[in-house]
Amino acid sequence: MLRTFVPSLFRCGGCAACIALLPALCLQAPVSAATATAALTGSVTNDGAPVANAVVTASGNQQIVRTTSDAHGRFSFASLAFGTYRVSASSNALSAALNVDLGSDGATISLSLSGLKQIGYVATSRSVPVRGSGADVTLNATDLTRSTTSDSFSETLIQLPGSARGANGVVHMNGDHGVIDYVVDGVPLPQALNREIGSEIDPNDISFLDAIEGAYPAQYGLRFGSVLNITTRAGTGAAGFDGSVRYGSYGDIDQSIGYHAPLGTGGGIDVAVRNQQTDRALDPPDLSSPHNQGSGTNQFVRVTLPAGHDDFTDLTLIHSFRTFQIPNDVQYGEPATTDDNETQDDTFLSAQFRHALGDTGSLSFGPALKASHIRDFGDPANDWTYGEALNLDAPPFGNGGTASDCATARSSGNFAPTTCAFSLADDKTSLDYSLTGDLVQRFGNHELRAGLGYDFTRVDKVYDVTLQPNNFLAPIESPSTPDAPASVVDDNPNLGNTTTSYVQDSWKLSNAYNLDYGLRYDYFTIRSTDFTQGFGGFSPRVKLTRSFGPRTAIYAYAGRFFEPFSFENVDPRAAQLLNLPLQPTLARFDLKPERDTQIEFGGHVPAGAGELGFRIWQKNANDLIDDTQVGVTALHQDINYALGRLSAETVDYAVPLGRGGRAYANVNHTISLNSGCETQLLAPCFGQPTGFTPADHEQRWSITGGFLLDDTHGGWFSGDMEYGSGLSSAICEPVTADCKATPHTIFSVEKGLAIGKGVALTGRIQNLLNDRYYVTLLNAQGTHVAPPRELDIGMRFGR
Repeated sequence: MLRTFVPSLFRCGGCAACIALLPALCLQAPVSAATATAALTGSVTNDGAPVANAVVTASGNQQIVRTTSDAHGRFSFASLAFGTYRVSASSNALSAALNVDLGSDGATISLSLSGLKQIGYVATSRSVPVRGSGADVTLNATDLTRSTTSDSFSETLIQLPGSARGANGVVHMNGDHGVIDYVVDGVPLPQALNREIGSEIDPNDISFLDAIEGAYPAQYGLRFGSVLNITTRAGTGAAGFDGSVRYGSYGDIDQSIGYHAPLGTGGGIDVAVRNQQTDRALDPPDLSSPHNQGSGTNQFVRVTLPAGHDDFTDLTLIHSFRTFQIPNDVQYGEPATTDDNETQDDTFLSAQFRHALGDTGSLSFGPALKASHIRDFGDPANDWTYGEALNLDAPPFGNGGTASDCATARSSGNFAPTTCAFSLADDKTSLDYSLTGDLVQRFGNHELRAGLGYDFTRVDKVYDVTLQPNNFLAPIESPSTPDAPASVVDDNPNLGNTTTSYVQDSWKLSNAYNLDYGLRYDYFTIRSTDFTQGFGGFSPRVKLTRSFGPRTAIYAYAGRFFEPFSFENVDPRAAQLLNLPLQPTLARFDLKPERDTQIEFGGHVPAGAGELGFRIWQKNANDLIDDTQVGVTALHQDINYALGRLSAETVDYAVPLGRGGRAYANVNHTISLNSGCETQLLAPCFGQPTGFTPADHEQRWSITGGFLLDDTHGGWFSGDMEYGSGLSSAICEPVTADCKATPHTIFSVEKGLAIGKGVALTGRIQNLLNDRYYVTLLNAQGTHVAPPRELDIGMRFGR
């Protein structure tokens, strides 16, 4: 399995491998305490007069909770999980109902009673996130399932403000190198292994997505590309089935079926299964790359059990198993018969106990387990043949070159025996055992939140790298037979412990001003056979919001962040052998956590029927974490740059359309720079420029937009577009820091034609204009070709 690293003026930014398999995102193992709940408040009126003692019911997320309005007609649900709720009020034969999308900003609604019976469509309230950042987004089940990106979670994320497309499903958000904080049903998702994350989450099993893009309160920590609060599928009402089937280009087959049933009074159970297969699973290195099949299966179960008044137990189980053939780079000499493969097996299990503290707060706590198992299967004979096709004796490398020069040799088309050939077999497993607890309490003009979290991580790994004979490694590993293949094995486990804590207050100073302030503390340790390290840090955060009405606000924010490095690390001894001759002696394990200071300004203003959000921010990082390729292998290792400078300006517009539809558009300009590689554990740091240079994931301009039009018969028409100015590249002659490739504009459309109650035929065209572009081109992530125009047809029922 030969994969290589591209040296250039840009820095590796999170996905530093030019591997054709799922790239590493340098994702961290620890979990942070976080509770995905918000307050839903409002008033009940009749002809403008407040109605006391009205019964108000909120049903959603497999829960049914009730309260009554006070003497002023006001009601409050202090702490509901994020999601869509049907809120109804009744009093003396009068009633009213409204669907409410409840995200991190909470919601305040008004229910006006009427003697008319509510039938058919119920309007949906989308709260303006005036207390969030200027680019926060909430998507309900209709938005998610009727979008052109409904079958791919990474494609859904690409449409969010500030996202940049990487290869093979990688998404870079807000100029960061891929660190995204996934919170599933209120529980942070551990991410221990260096690879793409999120594949075990089926987008069709998501009923609500609350994306926090910035101005992070103290409850969120450890990953700061974005915070994605995911509420899994949760039906209400009578028992029933739902499902879909889809057939498309490249032999795509996608089938799913789900079932919901109520449990007791206010509880429920949801189960779902999805199976996929395709002949184009990954973004290949060239247009003619063979060997690219993939398959996936997902199983999902969520059970919500009521336990007294407004108390619930949530159990969530998600399992996925995916297989990938690694596309062959036949254009540069890799045999078409090369048979490299990868499998991913992931299980996430959580239990959350939610206890209501009267009408003013709640307590949530519970354990979680995350198990991940990734295996790579090499093809030594063909892998070595491919390595022999790359000539390090030719310019620009000089005499012999180094392992880091392999990818540039590949791009130059020079051929001769080299040190570039290897075959990798690896087997790595991570186990995370975590426990989190969160308290929410409202009193007077304050909303207090506090939380604790603990996570124990064990990463067991066996890296077995067989290198072709070369002038550096063979005499060390096989002094008697220097021409024999040399093997490097790393089977040392890594153990990690992480504790997190936070306290924060949202203080309503007046009708015009709100002060959010908090403090969190994170501490982690990591140990293995040859090293032991421990780090901790406090992170204060403060945000002042000035409101000018229910739809208008501006804010200023300042915060400190603490970001650990990955718990999957190559042993120093193995790292030395894989980086000879640049690393002649054993280097100490010198990784450090990243420490950031972020300053942000933003807000929301009304624009016709819609809302215009804006956000301007800069983040200064010390010991910025990136990742890079280990020698010539497909293995990844975190590294630190001395400094990082990230900044962006974002404008985001969203407008509700009739019958629950929406339209949106956003424009984002991002700068992401690294300076001074300081990690001596790995050779790629040696000799790199010390000045600020663009990260490989830096995309200066991104624009996305789309619409969803629901018709009166239960059908829909949706469209999405994406423009990207391209990621950093070494294609320019001469190479410059501003070289980007390749710009692209993508349009996709989908039509859902209702043919019965809850049943629709679907047709979709992705990449309508057939823009054949490179996702990455001579980038530290390698060279990867985007898919051409794709068509599919299908049928959907239920939901």
